[in-house]
Amino acid sequence: MNSLQGVARFIVSPEQLARTQRALRKAGRAGYELFVLWSGIAMEEEIHVRTCHVPYQTSSKTRSGLLVRVEGQALHELNIWLYEHGETLAAQVHAHPTRAFHSDTDDTYPIVTTLGGLSLVVPDFARRGVLVPGSAAYRLSPRGWDPVALDVIQIAG
Repeated sequence: MNSLQGVARFIVSPEQLARTQRALRKAGRAGYELFVLWSGIAMEEEIHVRTCHVPYQTSSKTRSGLLVRVEGQALHELNIWLYEHGETLAAQVHAHPTRAFHSDTDDTYPIVTTLGGLSLVVPDFARRGVLVPGSAAYRLSPRGWDPVALDVIQIAG
């Protein structure tokens, strides 16, 4: 799939949401950010998230803030997995220590680079959950990352 621009909804199961929340909270308890990636299968105007990925990554604290790096080898392994399982990388999720927003680093160095891809930023290291008031969702367009309503993500069920 070359684009996710036709996708109107990202459907995620309660289990994948819980797994995402656990991973973000665990990193947050130690004071670090972490990327969780969602992949799935596109069906008409929806993408059904089937898999949560937590690739190997290095988190660090700097004077200017927190930083997460997912190395090339981990991304290569993820791409092989996606190809072998017929899934599309659809979303990146990470948490900030306080309010949720797309930082300059988030804008410049995304993992999801497909037009229409989703970037979800969660406040307070996901202590209150993932899809909570204050979470911020963005879609990648030719102009960059555009804010979108959180209801673009729906819980399966």
